[in-house]
Amino acid sequence: MRKFIWAFIIFHFSISVLPAQNISDLDAFEKAIKPGTVLTYDVNTNEKKYQFVVTLKKLGDEIAFDWKMTEPVNKTGTVLMSANAVAKADALLNNFSGGESKLEKETSVFISRKIFNDVSSTSSSSIKLNGANDTATVMSNTISEFNFNLNGNLVSIPGWELQGGGDIKSTVDVLESFKFPIIFRMDLGWTILLSEIKTP
Repeated sequence: MRKFIWAFIIFHFSISVLPAQNISDLDAFEKAIKPGTVLTYDVNTNEKKYQFVVTLKKLGDEIAFDWKMTEPVNKTGTVLMSANAVAKADALLNNFSGGESKLEKETSVFISRKIFNDVSSTSSSSIKLNGANDTATVMSNTISEFNFNLNGNLVSIPGWELQGGGDIKSTVDVLESFKFPIIFRMDLGWTILLSEIKTP
């Protein structure tokens, strides 16, 4: 009987501690997201592997960031998302040619508040995965948890794995933060994965 009581206490303690750790990590993540913060993604296409490095410039109703792609792509640019895009966009920009991109109907690196609210309320959302002119794909949510390096520490952040499509599924993983719903990973036949966030 005593063993059972101790087993119950340990089990109960572990259940109560785990969410607290996630809340602490989520809080650290949200505090780290500010102008000057750098997000590093690993990109793997059929032909190339490189890093996509994002430096945040502006956050809030409008979002802006500078980006660069390392060898062998060697491109740079700036993305400016309007208040309309941040609030209502149902499309993602994934094709970067370089220079300045002003987005009115798409977001990049972040999902819009509309998509966030759709997933929060119905566990699914219709997303145009390859730009505003794409056909929308219904993406269904599985609750998950994602790990990456935050200022030298490995963190575990609650998130969503959104998946949809036909025989070949597309996946968009998002950190579950209403303030900063950042895309953690995408698999659209090629992959991009957040590996590190560093504050200035």
